[in-house]
Amino acid sequence: MIQYAIAWQPHSDNLGDDLRTYAAMQLLPRIDRVLDADNLDAPLTGLADGDRVIALLSGNVVRENTHWLPERHIAPVCVGVHFSQEDVWGIPFALTEGAGKDYLAACAPIGCRDERTVKLMERTGVPYQLTGCLTLTLKRPQLRTQSYVCCVDAPREVVQTLRTYAAGAEVQELSHQLIDPSADFNTRMDNVKQMLRIYAGARFVITRRLHCAMACLAMGTPVLLLYNSDYEDVSRFAPMDQMVRTMPVESFLQQLRASGMPETWTNPMGLESWQEKLTSAVAQGLKAAETIPLPLIPDAAAQQWRLQQLRQLAVISAGKIRRLEQQQLTALHEKFSFILREDSAKSIITSMLNEPEIRLALQKAARRKLLRSYPLRQRLSAWLQLKQGKLIPEDWYAQVMEQLQLLGWPESNE
Repeated sequence: MIQYAIAWQPHSDNLGDDLRTYAAMQLLPRIDRVLDADNLDAPLTGLADGDRVIALLSGNVVRENTHWLPERHIAPVCVGVHFSQEDVWGIPFALTEGAGKDYLAACAPIGCRDERTVKLMERTGVPYQLTGCLTLTLKRPQLRTQSYVCCVDAPREVVQTLRTYAAGAEVQELSHQLIDPSADFNTRMDNVKQMLRIYAGARFVITRRLHCAMACLAMGTPVLLLYNSDYEDVSRFAPMDQMVRTMPVESFLQQLRASGMPETWTNPMGLESWQEKLTSAVAQGLKAAETIPLPLIPDAAAQQWRLQQLRQLAVISAGKIRRLEQQQLTALHEKFSFILREDSAKSIITSMLNEPEIRLALQKAARRKLLRSYPLRQRLSAWLQLKQGKLIPEDWYAQVMEQLQLLGWPESNE
C-alpha cells in the first residue's frame, strides 16, 4: 500500500510555513497523512511492513537533529528544503557523515531552497539541485485585480506613508504572525486560502516576508520585498532575492515622499523556469519514491545515529547550563555589590539628613520655594502668613526619608 503525505509545522506561528505546506499539497495526487515536520521519527500507525508513505518534505525539515532520520516507512521527496548551520539546540549541521549522509544519498538528488543550503550540501558530497521554494508553484485563484494595496508585516511608517499618498486606494495591513497557532490543520489551511485570495486580488503587495513575496510572484501579483539595509541581507534568500523586486525601507519611504503612490509594476521575468524546475523535481521524486527500497537506513544504524545526536545534545546543553549559571553568579555578584553601595550611600545620606544644619537648610529652601510661587506683589503678604503659621511649606526632610523607606532603607534613628 502506498500513501501520500505532506510535512507541516503545527507549532509554527508563521503563516509562511503554512503557505509552503499548502503549496506541497497541490503537488501530490492526494493527501493520506499529515506529518509533524519536527517529529518525523515518530512511529506511524496502521502500516504493514511492505507499506510506504511517500512524503513531500520542504522547508527546514531538520530543525532538530534528534528527530531525524524519518520513520522507517517514509519514502521522502526532498524539494525546496532548507538546512541551517545549526539546529534549534545548537547542534552543528550533522548530515555530512554516517547514517545522516547515507539517508540523504538514498533519496538524492536533494532539491535545495537556497544557495546557503547548496553550500552545506556541497560538504556532504550528495547529489543536489537548486530548486527554490515550493511557494513559487502556488496557483492564482480566479478573481479580478482590485484597487486595494496590501502591506504584509511592513514597518508602521511605511503603512502610514502609503495611506498618506494612497489617493483614495485602500491600504490593508496584514501579518503572517498567526493569532492562533494552535488551530487544527484544516483551519490553518483555510486561513492560507483566504490570504492567497487577498494577495491575488491586490493591486500590489509590500512585504518583509519571503514566503509572501514568493506566493505573490507565483500568482502574478506585483510585489516589493522590503529590508532594513542596516542589519538585513536579502542575499541570504539567494537566488530568490533575484526573482523579486527588493528595496531598503528608507529608500522606499524616500520614493513615496518624492513621487507619491507608486504605479503598478511588472515582476521580474524568469519565474516559469523555476516553476518548471520545482514541478519536475517533485514529479521525478515521487516516481523514485514509489520503488525505493525501505527502510532507507537499517533500523539499527538509524537508532545509533539518533543516539549519537542525543549525546551531542547533552554535551551542548551542559555547556549552555554552565554558561547560564556563570551569568547568574555574575549578576548576583553585581547586585550584591550594588546593595553594598546602596548601604554605604544610605549611611551617609541618613546621617547628613539628621544634622541640625541640614534640617534647617531644607526648611529654609522649602520656604523660599513656597514664596517664589507667589507673584512679587503678593510675596510680602505670603511671608507674613508664613510667619504666622497660616501657610505651611513642604516638609522636604520627611519627603526624602519617605523615599528612602520606599527603597527599602531603614528609617532614621529619630
